[in-house]
Formats: sequence, structure tokens, C-alpha cells
Amino acid sequence: MLTEIEQLYNPLFLYVKKRINNKEDAEDLTQEVFYKLSKSNKEGVDNIKSWVYTIAKNTITDYYRKSKILAEDINEAPVFEEENDSHAVEELSGCVNSYVDVLPEEYRSIMRLSELENTPQKEIAERLNMNYVTVRSKIQRGRKKLRQMFSDCCQITQGGQGSIMDYHRHQNCENNDCSDSPC
Repeated sequence: MLTEIEQLYNPLFLYVKKRINNKEDAEDLTQEVFYKLSKSNKEGVDNIKSWVYTIAKNTITDYYRKSKILAEDINEAPVFEEENDSHAVEELSGCVNSYVDVLPEEYRSIMRLSELENTPQKEIAERLNMNYVTVRSKIQRGRKKLRQMFSDCCQITQGGQGSIMDYHRHQNCENNDCSDSPC
């Protein structure tokens, strides 16, 4: 259960923060949710994630009730919405091209076709006259290299299904090709 809690903390914090609009209160409420989880009767709970988000929704409702702050009806907000920050995704996607340009040549053309032009892998194999399995392998290795480049320059917070929720650029990032973008 400890592993599940660790996986839930960041997405839950961002879920609460989006509804509270105050970082300190969101941190307090997230801690309160996990405190309530530890004190609750978890017997018969099949889906811990669902249970945690239900506790969070009720905790946020209690927060607004106690504060007498008028807020959107939290019951209308979907509990498992993918908290993808489209602004963050848009800004980071501007960096992909510059990162692809600095990949070794054996990955560069394949990654440009796959990631920037959204060409299906089988079509890439046909175009480049390569074995399909080789193309798949090079795409996976290229993605790993891109992921490493991003993590060298940015700390990226991801949601439960890998969606980008937030990011922060490292001060020592050496990618100057992306100076008009955040990373």
C-alpha cells in the first residue's frame, strides 16, 4: 500500500491544488487526505485510487464549507480526469524538434518521421528500406534518448497514465537551441 500512496501523492496534490488555488492549503489538504485514509476502514475497498480521490473530493468540499468560500460544484468535476496541463505540453513540444536535431544520425531521421510527422512505424520501415523490428527498436531507443535529454534539462511531473502535469527547467540546462521554449 505504501507504493500505491507514493504513486498517488503527486497526482493527488495537483488535483487538490487545481481546485484550491493555494499551494500551501493544497499541501495541507493532501496531507489531510492521507491522514483520513490511514484512519479509514479500508476493508472491502477494491480500488485504493478511487477511495483516495473520494476522500479528497469530500475534504475539498469540507474546506470550502469551513471557509465559506463559494466555489464550483466539485461534484460535477470528474474524479479521474487526466490532469494534463495543455500549456505545459505545448511549451515542451516546442523543444522536441531541437532535441531530435541533436540525436545521433541513426535515430534522427526515424524519430523525425515517427514523433514529428506521426508516420506509422511500418511505413517508416518501408520508406527507409529497413526491417520493421529494427525500426521499432530504434524508435524505442530514440525515445529513451529524448526522455534523457528532457530529464537533463527539466523536471517533469507526470500523472498516473504518463500525462504531463507540470515541469520546471533546471538552471544548468545546456540546450540553447530551445531558448524561446522553457526546456
